Amino acid sequence: MTAHTSGTTLTIHHDYESGTTVQGTTRGSAAHQALKAHRSWVWSRYAGAWLLRSSRHRQSKPSAIAEIERVLTGLGYTVEQDIDDALPSVAQQEADLAARMEERVDRLTERAGRQAAKAAATRAKADAVFATIPLGQPMLADHHSYRADRNRRERAWANLDTSIEQADYAAELARRAETAAHHRGARNNPVTVANRIETLEANQRRFQRELEGEPGWITTTDEHGQPQHRWGIRRPSAERAGHLRRELATLGEQIAYWKDVYAQLQAEGTASPLGPGQVSKGHWVACRGMWMRVVRVNTKSVSVPNPIYPPPQPGEKETTVTIPWHKLSGHRTPEQMPPEFVEAYDAPGTNRVTLRLREQT
Repeated sequence: MTAHTSGTTLTIHHDYESGTTVQGTTRGSAAHQALKAHRSWVWSRYAGAWLLRSSRHRQSKPSAIAEIERVLTGLGYTVEQDIDDALPSVAQQEADLAARMEERVDRLTERAGRQAAKAAATRAKADAVFATIPLGQPMLADHHSYRADRNRRERAWANLDTSIEQADYAAELARRAETAAHHRGARNNPVTVANRIETLEANQRRFQRELEGEPGWITTTDEHGQPQHRWGIRRPSAERAGHLRRELATLGEQIAYWKDVYAQLQAEGTASPLGPGQVSKGHWVACRGMWMRVVRVNTKSVSVPNPIYPPPQPGEKETTVTIPWHKLSGHRTPEQMPPEFVEAYDAPGTNRVTLRLREQT
């Protein structure tokens, strides 16, 4: 194998638009077979090369690149890298994503129309045959036209089945187009944006801890080649540290962008402005149509009685649940709550899940 691949150079290329590709392979070669067998790589007709799944419109993945480089060099290839990790601004990335989704909507809508027309044409062929057969007319087994009649009817039934499948596929394509059309609204949903910020910040803290070094077991090898384990501060390699700094810079830009988006949603009144400064213990908050009394105010959430459980009996402890601030949709002081609602809310045995304010029904 090595004899056939020695001297052959492959290039692992990456950029924002194209993603990570392996260029220079030939059909049936050892590299072609290795990439074909690898579940993370797929042949891209668009790029004319092997493409790493989920690598477009993002930064490169050093671990995936290092893995496939080891595989290819093990087969005797010379592998070069051409990595460009430059990214457009987060705002530009979002604009590009919106444009791609609009193109997807147009493409799916067009395909759905073609498929619906094909289904209608196929159904028309079947209906044209059935229209010539008198109602209830059986096939005449002894008639000279029996075989032709049977074949004609079987083709008509096959066309009918095909038209149903085509119509179902057209409906599925239309459903995908509708989903894509709502993508931007769903992506900028206030709760989704707040959840995204929390995830980005969690990743930022995780990468920062790894970059600074974390306590853990460190394995080294002594002069006799035996593994030695000791507890200490594990620090990333220079290559890994560079990757972490790059990721942290990207995360910082994304967090700043999405916080601006969330602030705008709050200014527009579509995102919850509630926080520790507006809500106190004993106040009432709404989430998913349910009003609940605040038991405790936290920095990032409020604690309220768990609505799954009925109010406790005297002397029993209330079971609580925490709700992030961004998931709240309403706020009232005790004076603003109808007395009859408060009475029902505290009555033993009340199903709080179904309890609603009259004006919300």
